[in-house]
Amino acid sequence: MVKVHFGTTDTTTAAKPCPMCAKSDSSPLLQVESGSYNQKDLHMNLCQQCGTAYFTDDDPVDGYDTQDFAQDYWYNYVQNGAGISAMLEPIFALKSNPTGSLLDIGCGFGYVPHFWQTMGRGDAIGLEMSAYGRIGAEKLGITVVPEYYANAEAIKDRRFDYVYSSEVIEHVEDPFEFIKEISTALSDDGILILTTPSATILTPTSNKHVVLATLSPGFHYFVSSKSALSDLLTQSGFDHVKVHDCGHRLFAWASRKALPDIEIGFSAWDLYLDYLKILSDNADHHVASGAVYRGMKDSYNLGKFDRADWFYECFKKVAKEGLDLDLADIKPALDLSRNRKQLDNHLVPSWMGCALLYAGLIEGRHGHSVLNRLRLISGSIEVMQKEIDLGAQFAGEPAFFIEVAKQEHQKLSYLDSEIGGDKTDIDYTITLRQPRPMKGRDVCIFAAYTSSDRISDATANYINELQNNKIDVILCLAMDNPAQALDLGNINGDTAIILRKNIGYDFGSWTSCLKHLADWQEANRVLLVNDSMFLLPDLLPTFLKKCGECTEDFIAATESYVRQHHAQTYFMILQNKALQSIAFRKFIENLPFLSNKSDVIQNYEISLLSSIKNEFNLSTRILFPMNDLFCNMPQETYAGVNVSHSYWDHLVSQGLPFIKVELIRDNPLNVGILNWKSVFLANGGSVSSAIDHMSIPRDGKVWTENQPRSHTNIDLDSSKKNRSEFLTILKQLNRVRLNARARRRDRAKK
Repeated sequence: MVKVHFGTTDTTTAAKPCPMCAKSDSSPLLQVESGSYNQKDLHMNLCQQCGTAYFTDDDPVDGYDTQDFAQDYWYNYVQNGAGISAMLEPIFALKSNPTGSLLDIGCGFGYVPHFWQTMGRGDAIGLEMSAYGRIGAEKLGITVVPEYYANAEAIKDRRFDYVYSSEVIEHVEDPFEFIKEISTALSDDGILILTTPSATILTPTSNKHVVLATLSPGFHYFVSSKSALSDLLTQSGFDHVKVHDCGHRLFAWASRKALPDIEIGFSAWDLYLDYLKILSDNADHHVASGAVYRGMKDSYNLGKFDRADWFYECFKKVAKEGLDLDLADIKPALDLSRNRKQLDNHLVPSWMGCALLYAGLIEGRHGHSVLNRLRLISGSIEVMQKEIDLGAQFAGEPAFFIEVAKQEHQKLSYLDSEIGGDKTDIDYTITLRQPRPMKGRDVCIFAAYTSSDRISDATANYINELQNNKIDVILCLAMDNPAQALDLGNINGDTAIILRKNIGYDFGSWTSCLKHLADWQEANRVLLVNDSMFLLPDLLPTFLKKCGECTEDFIAATESYVRQHHAQTYFMILQNKALQSIAFRKFIENLPFLSNKSDVIQNYEISLLSSIKNEFNLSTRILFPMNDLFCNMPQETYAGVNVSHSYWDHLVSQGLPFIKVELIRDNPLNVGILNWKSVFLANGGSVSSAIDHMSIPRDGKVWTENQPRSHTNIDLDSSKKNRSEFLTILKQLNRVRLNARARRRDRAKK
């Protein structure tokens, strides 16, 4: 997804003047990273005079040059991209019930001219330079002239009662010249009708998908304010102007004569649905399916359930006959959606995810089984997430309705479990991105938790680096409410994602994910990883190579003898023999979710290594064993040592690519960590990402970089303080000794 960053420390006034008021008094508003349709980073300023937001870069509009837009955009547009109701809203707002001649400037596919003629309002002509205007003329049987107005000789001498232009003015460099030009097409008492995105929505707290659609990087030059558009129309010679700001869109009416009464708010729903019914008979199944999808959705939302049922029956027919989508068996369509690398809406319609949601809702009204509805809703979530991943700025509907689908999925899951909707102790999961087949692959199940709407960049970087090293990653993300909105902008699009209720800690996530997957026993290796570690990326390839050279069935990075000998479970590998073990499979299938962290540590983490050896009869390997660290020393001397804390920098020097988050954030053992930033930087780690990760509030507490990180409840007297200092010196000397021994051993090997 294209990233938008609000705010900047650069307060330099842009040299480029505002396109709406021509003033140069502006300040930086936001930056847009390069994406699929904007080939470079873009910068937007806010005009301090008129409130218009505009891109200050040279040639910010280059999205039309991309091949997939030119060839395929019309599929998205007719299927669900075109907001037909929003197009008709400013026409329906005129209480004079307008009739006469209409010219649509930048008519797109041509829905407004088609509506105007089909519903008997008069003659209508569209102007559209893009290829989908020509396609619309063919599919709808209307007149679309592929020229700009100044060059359209066929209508040069005609004057129209209404000149309409929806979502066009923001695409032109000089809006004053645009209005001046198209105004000449109006009759003396004609009415100009405009719609355009509103700058009001461009705030850091606004819905990011609406913001992205408003900006349309690569396609828009600016986003107007209400006052700027009103002033522009007045300066263009219109004596009567009305502009309405609905929050994300501006509607404008302008005339040289008095305007008729205008009623704000869409109310002509029956007329709109009648038009969609006419469109449903179109010979092109993309056009017809888009019409019946909109009719099904909007009728249901309006509570017009009889009409919703009619549109739903039509939808099932056109979807199956025209697009090979059978609602009784959606798996083939889901597989097609999962495997696509581009939108490919000619194969996977852009309405598919939303339509599956409404199919589930409508079937629920008719008493269909919970399992059947869950099947449809689960599919809807996956497909909508794929649409967002592949084309976020065209995925406004999926971005909105995916949250509705997740809430419905959660409700149905509780019903399916025969547990009341107020219960929270079931293993509830939602698949956002379906994992790839695991057979013969190295797959990491990454257990993470977030209390917000995104995972930290530090965790995302860890996941992305694993994928860069050819390991498939399944992110099993525990959330307090898995149905809430989620920003996946920092996660690689190939990462499979399963959301789950936050129960059972990491072992709950790992086992829940394995039980969710049908083919985990066919994987080459399964890595069980969690978000308790910061990654040092430069050390990861060599570390993974070392892992790959191991032949043991179970591999862990480090160990501990606290309480009893066990593997530290932040990074573990199960080879195929372990995955094939019947005893291990039963362990996974029967593992109960524990709600107390101490119980999880005692019953699962501490006992796992012993169970693998003695109950599952599998071989084991610790990559950085303590007897290497403490050579020729009796085990009891290091039985209480937590090596990932006390000897963290020594482990890093030996090639361990991980540092405990708890160590840097809390330092519970009060060990030396003053050099942590230099260690990060020396090994490719991101200090800023680590600081941001630690700054996420936990249990109502907020970490700050300069806070003391030692036990504040211990008050040492002077003698004990001296003893503590002495022990610290001994620890440092011991590290020096161990590092020297390791270097000698390495030289001996050479």
